[in-house]
Amino acid sequence: MQLQEPETGGKAAGAYVKPYFQTHADVLSPAAQEEPPSLKPTRLKTTDTENEGSNSGRRGRWIMLPREHGAWSMVSLPLLAGIALSRGDWLSLNTFAAVLAVFSVFLFREPLVFLKRIRRDSARPEARIQEAVAHRTLILCLAGMTLSGIILLKTLPPLSILLLGGGALALVIGSAEIAFQRKQREITAQILGVVGLTSSCLPAYMAVHGSIDQMAFAIWVLSATHSIAAVLIVRARLEAMMAQRRSGTGTTSRRFYQTAVAWQAGLWSVLLLMAMVGFPWLVIMFLIPSALHWRDLWRFHSGCGLDLSLHRTGWRQVGGSLAFYSLVILLMLGRSLQ
Repeated sequence: MQLQEPETGGKAAGAYVKPYFQTHADVLSPAAQEEPPSLKPTRLKTTDTENEGSNSGRRGRWIMLPREHGAWSMVSLPLLAGIALSRGDWLSLNTFAAVLAVFSVFLFREPLVFLKRIRRDSARPEARIQEAVAHRTLILCLAGMTLSGIILLKTLPPLSILLLGGGALALVIGSAEIAFQRKQREITAQILGVVGLTSSCLPAYMAVHGSIDQMAFAIWVLSATHSIAAVLIVRARLEAMMAQRRSGTGTTSRRFYQTAVAWQAGLWSVLLLMAMVGFPWLVIMFLIPSALHWRDLWRFHSGCGLDLSLHRTGWRQVGGSLAFYSLVILLMLGRSLQ
């Protein structure tokens, strides 16, 4: 599945700036992407005047922020779960430093990708303005990572902090390269992006608890499992929308749909097995989001439900995630107090 790429030629810079901020399909934000351009032509096929007005509206932007609520959800909710389940004093300087570190790394990727792409054509004033914003964002992110690193290295095991920080930076740089090479539509890239985002629970947990134990890794596994399922559902919807446009039947390009079905089947096989060996509470956590996902998969199979915008779909996924993490926190807290 390919989304419309920026045109090359006389309008290269203008065509680049707008799609990047409005319609680019990010590896780190797969759960909240725009509709395919061909299905909503008015969002891409704008006049020069409209482009100028849109770009001028962004000149006041002080830093670059990811526009996709799916990415924010996938990094924020595991972080909050890690803090809530860490069994410690979360009103501390360490917690502040961990949150600062997570969001500094999270925001670091956006300007990296932009600066790599803007080298193609930086002649337009809009590109130069956005380049300045990107540099400012990079400086702030580096400052946040430095400050948080100093605080955490003084109070927590240095080796663990260095391993977490190095791994996070490696994932960010790798995902930026994937986005630059336009490989973010691959299933493997989508999954790796989600695994990186949901790892925000690890530094948050360690900042409060003082170390990483089985609870931290359990939160990470549960978060990644849930978020991968949500990402595959959104990608399957995009796939079905493009297939419907091309063939009128919605029967082509089904790899994300097939992967989503396989993921749900595998997930529930494991959950039922875990329930049989004494962990039925795991089933309760996934009931609400899985019910929504199976409903969507059934509708995709029958060719229905594709008229719902991806924006609304993304927010519905966020609602399912809120229910999921609420149950995760309540059930795991209840078990830890027993």
